[in-house]
Amino acid sequence: MHLVKDYMMRTLNSVCTTDDVEDVIRLMHKTEMSVLPVVDWENNFLGTIYSKNILKNVLPEQYGFLETRRLLHEVNQAAENLADIKTRDVTDYMSRRKLTVREDDKMNNVADIMLDNEESYLFVVNEEEKLRGYISRADLLFYLLEVGEE
Repeated sequence: MHLVKDYMMRTLNSVCTTDDVEDVIRLMHKTEMSVLPVVDWENNFLGTIYSKNILKNVLPEQYGFLETRRLLHEVNQAAENLADIKTRDVTDYMSRRKLTVREDDKMNNVADIMLDNEESYLFVVNEEEKLRGYISRADLLFYLLEVGEE
């Protein structure tokens, strides 16, 4: 039986609700992660903060096509918008949807959850809802590779 705890990554960075947007952006850049878990001081999983949630609040055209002649103006506007919100708390932009898996869940359930919800990462919690790690699509692929070799 293949369990999440056999494939999950245990090392990860998280942010707290008291962290601000600038801290989140810097951590996302440093860790090369576009989504981070949000926890309280006791490591209880509260939700997630996605780079796209921040971007949609600063980009004037929200992922729309930018004309070349307007690009400089749009980038400057986005930078100004970000300057206005960078000191705001994570709670203003986090998703409180707690889409998680447990350490002892079966791996064959992970694919359904991940693909049905278009998630690249699922955060892993224990029975007490404490954050324990994450599982990615790459981990899912490795699991499938091992199953095929059995």
